[in-house]
Amino acid sequence: MLTQVVAGRVFDISHEVWGDNWGTRPPVAITVGEGDAVYVANRGLNYSPNVPCNRTIRGNGFSKLSVGENLDEDELFGEFGKDGDAPRELIWLAGLALNNDENVYVTDKWLNRISIFDKKGIFLRAWGSAWDSKGKVKGPSGIAVDQQDDLCTVDSRNHRIQKFTKDGQFLGTWVSFGKAEGELDSL
Repeated sequence: MLTQVVAGRVFDISHEVWGDNWGTRPPVAITVGEGDAVYVANRGLNYSPNVPCNRTIRGNGFSKLSVGENLDEDELFGEFGKDGDAPRELIWLAGLALNNDENVYVTDKWLNRISIFDKKGIFLRAWGSAWDSKGKVKGPSGIAVDQQDDLCTVDSRNHRIQKFTKDGQFLGTWVSFGKAEGELDSL
């Protein structure tokens, strides 16, 4: 079960609540949209040793739903995303956030990129590449969008937090690798 506080509301999400594939797609992130819309990122569980991840992980994507007061009042609007490593596809979702236009930003730790979808689940674009230089991400996980639509993402394998425009232009970084106060080690 995933328990998360978003926009002042507490959500306890069970992987057996919404959609056809929830038994094999546990939730990993959640965010709240306009009205009672909720977006939930879910990750596949399949594993086969010695086989590339983009051929074995299945069931990745995110769902848009309306949450009612009772379980029987929930409504699933759609499940979005497709398994794979093409620009509009996903492998290892880690976080999601919405901008002011309710575009959905999805971090993919395996593909080292951030994919953007509109509120209907239509793919818009993706950006990112694995590297340790500023403006590149290696294992992006948590993500947040500020009021100016700038993004802050946890760049986990580079042990830092980076800030980008909504189009992926690098704005800055802070925190560095280490074990001292104010430093990070494998977020």
